[in-house]
Amino acid sequence: MIADDVQDLLESLAVAIGRGMSVDDLEGRVVAHSAHHGEVDQVRAQAILSRSVPAEVSAWQEAHGVAATRDPVRVPRNPGLGMAARLCVPLLHQDRRVGYLWIIEGHGPLSPQERDRAVRDAAAIAALLDDGGSSHTLSQLLTGEIGVRRAAGVLGEGPLRILALRGDPDGLREAVGDELARVRRPPAFTILDRHAVLLLNRGEDATALGERLAARIRVGAGVSATHPGLESAVRAHEEALTAARAAAAERTLRPVAHWPDLGVYRLLAEPLTGRPGAGGPLDTLREHPALLATLETYLDSAGDAQETARQLHLHRTSLYYRLARIEQLAGRNLKNGTHRLELHLALKLCRWNAV
Repeated sequence: MIADDVQDLLESLAVAIGRGMSVDDLEGRVVAHSAHHGEVDQVRAQAILSRSVPAEVSAWQEAHGVAATRDPVRVPRNPGLGMAARLCVPLLHQDRRVGYLWIIEGHGPLSPQERDRAVRDAAAIAALLDDGGSSHTLSQLLTGEIGVRRAAGVLGEGPLRILALRGDPDGLREAVGDELARVRRPPAFTILDRHAVLLLNRGEDATALGERLAARIRVGAGVSATHPGLESAVRAHEEALTAARAAAAERTLRPVAHWPDLGVYRLLAEPLTGRPGAGGPLDTLREHPALLATLETYLDSAGDAQETARQLHLHRTSLYYRLARIEQLAGRNLKNGTHRLELHLALKLCRWNAV
């Protein structure tokens, strides 16, 4: 397990340099700590018991630049806090800050050799925390256990998409792990409810990645729409799951189904899309009541233009103009059976939701 590997590395380093030390995450929670070696101060004892760092201690540490440093920095002793001098080694992996390694120096700083050893081991600890930490953080974000602000420090910010695949968890974990091992900066990845879930927010080619994974696991993949940031991650996750389910149900959508292209499957998964402003296929037509009435009559008449024109008291030329305008505004092709089904169902759901 990741936690065991971190603990082993930390204990080995502590024994090698004879100092007590701990690893904190970005929120100041104690992730791991060594057995006591050398000096033990009040702050260390309290942090181990509470698994967190007091606010006044965090303020003292931040006053000495630990939140921004990319190099080891010494934090001087503070008798008022019961705190001995410490060396802070930032835990950085692939340009991401994932936590801090704290080493009690007391009155004697580390030798250059000990310092070099600490920096090397800190890099290994950071890699472990980043691989396991990003997975855990993504899982917590999608299940509502943590908020966006806390997740952003690990997962990053900016536009994102979610890629999802359904299957056996062990097979998914192996396949995705093998694929991501070849990527220089792999995306955050977790397993939730029998789905592999990947957060794509670094410009990854979602279609190509989805196709490779789908071919290996022999299932369809689903990709969400592009969202502006982590505040939309839960919504993107829902879209990706729906797209993966649609890929499993409809062979024409395989190997990778994209949420914006699901057509009627979007409505089946989310029937309230018939409501205004929900991104449904009718949104662009709502300001044109005559076009909506024309569309519904046309679809109710099974696409019979002559019958539609008769019911609406329209000349056939006027009807064809309206139908062309509907296609333009809705972004759908009325000669496509799937598009017609989507529009027809959306119209009926709109009526259903209005009563």
